[in-house]
Amino acid sequence: MVAAGGVIELKDSGKILIAQRAKDLDWQPNEWELMYGRIDQFEDPEAGLRRESREELGLADLEIIDVLVVWHILRGTQKIAENDLIGITYWCKTRSSEVKLSSEHQNYKWATPKEALKLIKLDGIRRDVLKFIEKRNKFS
Repeated sequence: MVAAGGVIELKDSGKILIAQRAKDLDWQPNEWELMYGRIDQFEDPEAGLRRESREELGLADLEIIDVLVVWHILRGTQKIAENDLIGITYWCKTRSSEVKLSSEHQNYKWATPKEALKLIKLDGIRRDVLKFIEKRNKFS
């Protein structure tokens, strides 16, 4: 499987979007995260990221700035092909602060990166936020 995700920055605010996973999900319920989604077969990763941001967050104006991280995880405990996941996390921007959550999430927050790091407990997602901070500081 291939996934794409994004650190989505609200333009001119210094804040990023984090979302709390729904409590009834089988994978990391209630955890705060960035937006990630699986790419359909033969779908371009950036097109998939835009599609997922519309489906999961209701954001239609996603501007992709740069790649932050390419990563690999096993989704679950078994080392089998079905659990193998390679992902790309992008730095993105939006002008829209209006978010419409899908059933995959129960809450969201526009937070400073420091505030986000206080809520996010998962190492890989924290890594993505830290990489965003590092890259954004280089552009400033």
